[in-house]
Amino acid sequence: MNISKGTLQIEVTSRCNACCLMCPKSSMIDDWSSGDLALEDYLKLREYFEKFKIIWLQGWGEPLLSRDIFEMVRVAYRNDGIVGLTTNAMLLIESVSRKLIENGIKTIAVSIAGAREETHESIRIGTSFKKIIENVECLERLRRSMNARDLRIIFTFLRMKQNIRELPEVVELASRLNVDEVVGTNLDYIPSRKHYEMKIFSEGEAPREYTEVVRESEEKAKELGISIYNYPLEMREVAVCSENPIENIYVSHDGTVSPCVYLNVPLRKNIIPRYFKNKQYNIPKTIFGSIRVEKLEEIYNKQEFSRFRNIYKERSDSWRSSRDLIGRILSFSELSSGTLRLPEECYTCYKAYGV
Repeated sequence: MNISKGTLQIEVTSRCNACCLMCPKSSMIDDWSSGDLALEDYLKLREYFEKFKIIWLQGWGEPLLSRDIFEMVRVAYRNDGIVGLTTNAMLLIESVSRKLIENGIKTIAVSIAGAREETHESIRIGTSFKKIIENVECLERLRRSMNARDLRIIFTFLRMKQNIRELPEVVELASRLNVDEVVGTNLDYIPSRKHYEMKIFSEGEAPREYTEVVRESEEKAKELGISIYNYPLEMREVAVCSENPIENIYVSHDGTVSPCVYLNVPLRKNIIPRYFKNKQYNIPKTIFGSIRVEKLEEIYNKQEFSRFRNIYKERSDSWRSSRDLIGRILSFSELSSGTLRLPEECYTCYKAYGV
């Protein structure tokens, strides 16, 4: 397993204490599989932690609901790696933040859906904007008082039609709270027509009103001296998506192993619904094994898992071999056919198109 720059993403729980407007759990509650990764199963992964640069303790649920989260952070901690998680911050009270810092957390990404209380709470239903801000303020104070200089605090802002115009204000809010970075993400898993109507990225040219908001947010971030990364607003097939199945591995709360979180949505059925380019699809889950009965390295080395990764390796090699940027772009217009075609299960995933 030569993946020293990769990420091992572990879903410590698929349960959540919110009911967000855009979350697949909210629209597929009857099919949702809620559960926690047992600590004994988590510990089976410990021998592989040093092989990864990042251990990310979150999948489709709220990681702070796991009763073992502090021990999981402690076990994964090492000086040269990053242990992180994404949270809605409702449970990020002082005692929790303190224990996370004491056990070696390096990155805490806080999901926020607006710069105003009414916007955030209309999207991330069941959360309190004021409580989240209070908890982030407390986390930042603890970072200073506990001399946790290597702890990064990030705002992840899921941009949708309902909140996109507040992105520059989110940057200002992050600056006031001493948050290190703002990441503007897209609604990239779309299970239904309803969710499709919420997205802001485009299958053609991005609307000018959205590109202007993004530009303003980046200018604001530069002015205030904080980092920002905005995912693209226009689809363009990429050699390897940001989930990077060449180097990254995803382990679900039930112990099953997949290339990424989008190929193992925690549903009781084996089908993942997707709405892609105005059409409904049903995609089989892509699972190569379970850590409950096999070693992670054995799963990783299986022929079918290797075959899946090799598709992306060949695509990456082809991209790198192109002589210039224009050549790379033009060459990707040819990737919809032949040996460099996306895997069938990835063809209808928006992550494969850079958004």
